[in-house]
Amino acid sequence: MTATTATAQRWLAALEGLYQVPDDFRVGYFDRAGAVDLLRCGEDVFDELVAAGLRHTGEPGAERYDRYDLFNLALASGSKASVPEKAIGYALRWMNQGPASWTSGLEWTFSVSMECPHEECGADPSFSHARMLPDLVGGELLSWSVEPDGVRDVDGRLTLDGPGPMSFSAQLATRGRVSELKSPALRRIVDDFLAAGYRWVRVPERLQWDHKRMMSAGVAPCISASLFLADEFEKAGYKAFARRGWLLGILDLAHSWVEVEDDDGVVKPVDPIAGWLSEYADRPDPEFAKAAIGSWLNRQLPAALAADGLMATHRCGHRDSEPKRATIIRRTSSTQKGAV
Repeated sequence: MTATTATAQRWLAALEGLYQVPDDFRVGYFDRAGAVDLLRCGEDVFDELVAAGLRHTGEPGAERYDRYDLFNLALASGSKASVPEKAIGYALRWMNQGPASWTSGLEWTFSVSMECPHEECGADPSFSHARMLPDLVGGELLSWSVEPDGVRDVDGRLTLDGPGPMSFSAQLATRGRVSELKSPALRRIVDDFLAAGYRWVRVPERLQWDHKRMMSAGVAPCISASLFLADEFEKAGYKAFARRGWLLGILDLAHSWVEVEDDDGVVKPVDPIAGWLSEYADRPDPEFAKAAIGSWLNRQLPAALAADGLMATHRCGHRDSEPKRATIIRRTSSTQKGAV
């Protein structure tokens, strides 16, 4: 078998096991050139992928490919050359450090800007974005600013009634603490979930809300997994909340986990997806996946939002739409020397 054939077979095997975004959610984001550049598999291999069933939208000669399909295909390929593989490996490099680096105090700058996605914003415009809650896990908001004047905090959402753009920025501190689940019932539910053979994938948020649809297909992205586990915990008699927030320092800034009240009366996060993500890090600490079940990590930033809620909203001209949004989060300092 030639090297080229071996490369093609590896990519084709990844495609065979790929969960592709359903037609009702697929968006043709990349043209052919952009898709080949993202995957870095070569023109000939890409032709084989298309012939083997890599889905697309558009007319022949003007095909366009979904960004989630390409991302998931790249990670499954194990090529070590694609843009998603290189990017996620770099973003998760902090997972190879020990427990002290997951709990030490970190400081961050956080900025979000939003504007209308239409050429002209319609009548009665409004914007909103879920508020961050660093104090929920022992952190704090150090400074804060919003633009324009008139932004209000309404039920945990920063809300503007009027034309955008709308933006806010903050400096905040996060901290973590290591703990574990005490309840045998909770541990059994988590163990059963981990043993079920689900795979993590990136898919559109609204698709993840239908966690039964996702998990029947054998996949469990973070929102779906959180909603499922919250349901299972509640069936077992525990108070649980599937939370939306951020896992700071990774590509997909928004993240979800479950918060459940353990037998000792302490509310603890359960985030098996963070453990799965560590598989894409270079030499992750072997204790990281275990710590993600019950420990608060200094990379977790909760939002005032349920897992199946919209982080950002916009309405104008009597229609709802997702605003154009740019989120930039940067670490500025750490009490842990050498932390990244």
